[in-house]
Amino acid sequence: MNWPAVLLLLCTALTLLLAWLTARLKKFPAKYHYVCMLLASAWWSAMAGMENMVVAPADKLLFAKLAWLGIVAVPSYWTMFVWSYVKGAYQSPTRLGKAALLLMPLLTVGIALSNDYHHWLYTQTDPIGPHLGAAIVYQHGPWFYICALFMYGYMALSMLVIINALARASQLHRRHYLGLAIAMSIPWLANVAYVTGLFTVFNFDPTPFSFLIMGTVFYWLIAHRRLFDLLPIAHDVLIDAIPDAVLVINEAKQIAQLNQAAQALPDMPPDALGLPLAQLPYLYSILPSLWAQHLPVEVELNLGDAYYDLRSVTLYYQQHPIGLLLVLRNITHHKHVHIELQQALISFEDQLESNAVLHQQLHEAAIRDPLTGLHNRRFLDEITPNLLASLTRKQQTLALVMIDLDHFKLVNDQYGHATGDLVLRHMAQLLQQLIRESDFLFRLGGEEFLILMPETSAELAWQQSNLWRTQLSLSPAAISSTHDLAVTFSAGISELAGENMQLDPALLRADQALYQAKALGRNRSERL
Repeated sequence: MNWPAVLLLLCTALTLLLAWLTARLKKFPAKYHYVCMLLASAWWSAMAGMENMVVAPADKLLFAKLAWLGIVAVPSYWTMFVWSYVKGAYQSPTRLGKAALLLMPLLTVGIALSNDYHHWLYTQTDPIGPHLGAAIVYQHGPWFYICALFMYGYMALSMLVIINALARASQLHRRHYLGLAIAMSIPWLANVAYVTGLFTVFNFDPTPFSFLIMGTVFYWLIAHRRLFDLLPIAHDVLIDAIPDAVLVINEAKQIAQLNQAAQALPDMPPDALGLPLAQLPYLYSILPSLWAQHLPVEVELNLGDAYYDLRSVTLYYQQHPIGLLLVLRNITHHKHVHIELQQALISFEDQLESNAVLHQQLHEAAIRDPLTGLHNRRFLDEITPNLLASLTRKQQTLALVMIDLDHFKLVNDQYGHATGDLVLRHMAQLLQQLIRESDFLFRLGGEEFLILMPETSAELAWQQSNLWRTQLSLSPAAISSTHDLAVTFSAGISELAGENMQLDPALLRADQALYQAKALGRNRSERL
C-alpha cells in the first residue's frame, strides 16, 4: 500500500473537515483568512498525495507544480489571519484584497507549469531510482528562492506579530498567545527539518501534516476559548491609562476585558478575566436594561459609600449584539458635594420661607391696627394708587365714609379705657359684618374709622351709613354680663370721580362733613 499517498490524502480530508467545522463557527476575527489557509493547506496535501499516488514521472511533476498554489498561498493567508486576529478585525477583506492574496500563488503556478521553457522554478527533475513510481529529485531555480524568501518573510512577520502581542498581553491572554506561538512553530520546524534533510515522512515534505496539526490547535483555541472572540488583543496601554473603570462583556455575560481602574471595583477578584457577571450582582441585575440598546445608556450606581456613573454601549456586528462596553466613573466626591449642596439649598429655602413668613407677619403687623385687627393708615397709603387707577380706567366713582363715635371720651372717663377698647372692637366687628366685600375698612386712630366704597356714589354711601347706624342701635356693646352700652356715631361722606382722582382732598371733604354732622347734633351722616 502507498502509505505516503494514503496519509497525505487523509490529511487532505481532515483539513477539509477542519475547514468546514471552522466555517460553521460563530464569527471571529480573520475567519475568512483562516478558512482560506486551511483550504490552501488541503490543496497542498492533496497535490502531494496525488504526486505520491501516480507512478509516471511526468504525472508526478504535474502534481508537484500544481501544489505550488497551496504552498505559496498558505503563508500568505496565515500571516493575514494572525495579523487580523491579534488586532481583533472582524471585517471581511475587499475583493481587491482577496485578489491580491492570490496574485503570488497564481503567478508561481503559472511559472511552474511553463517551467520547461525557462527553468526558473526547477533546473532539473530526475527520479531517485529506476523503479516504477520512484520519487522525483528537484534541482531548484531562482524563482524557488524568491518563493522561499516570500514565504519565510510572511511566516517571520506573523511570528513577530504574535511575539509583540505576547509581550503586551495579560497573564490570561499570554497563555492564549503562547498557545498560538507554539502551534505556529510546528510548520517552521517541519519545513526546516525537510530542507536540511533532518526529517521526512516517507521521503516527503512533512510541512502539510504540520499545517493540519497547527490548524487543529488553532481550531481548539478559537472554538473552546470563546473568551477571546470579542476582543482578542491584550490589555491596551491606552485603556489602562483611562482613569475610569472600563469593562468589556461578551455574549456569554463574562468579563472579556477590563482595565486597572475596573480591577478596583467592589467585589472584583484579582483575576477577573472570564468572570461570569452573575458574580457581580450590582452589574448583573441591570444587565437586561443595558443589553442590545441602540443608544448609549447611563445609570447611577450606589455601591456602599461609593457612587458611580455607568455608561453602557452595546457592541454590534452585522446588526447582532456581541457584547457591551461599560465605563464606570467614580462620582463619589461629586455626589457628596451635590448632596451637601442640596442640603444647603433646602436649608436656604427653609430660611427664605421662614424669612418670607416673618416678613409677611411684620408687614401684617405694620398695616393692621393691633386693637381691632382692622387695616391702618399705612395700608391705606399702599392700596390707594392702584385703587384710584383702576377706578379711573373704569370711569367709576369712589365714596369715602369717615366715622367717629359720639362722646367716646365720656365712655373712657366713666367706664375706663378697657371698656373703651371693648366698644372700639365691637364697632369694628359690626362694620366688618355690614360692609360689602368690595369695600375697605380702616381705623385711622382713636375712635375714628374710614370706609372706602368703590363704584359707589355719595348718596348711596349716605344711605348705607344710616343702615349701619340703625344696626348699631340694635346691637349695643356688651360691656359686662349684665350691662350693655349703647353708642352712636357721626359720619362725613365725600365722593371721588373723574380722571384726576386724589385721595387727600376727598379725605378733607369727608372730615369737614363729619364736623358738620357733629355740629348738627351728632348721630347723623352728612355729605359734601
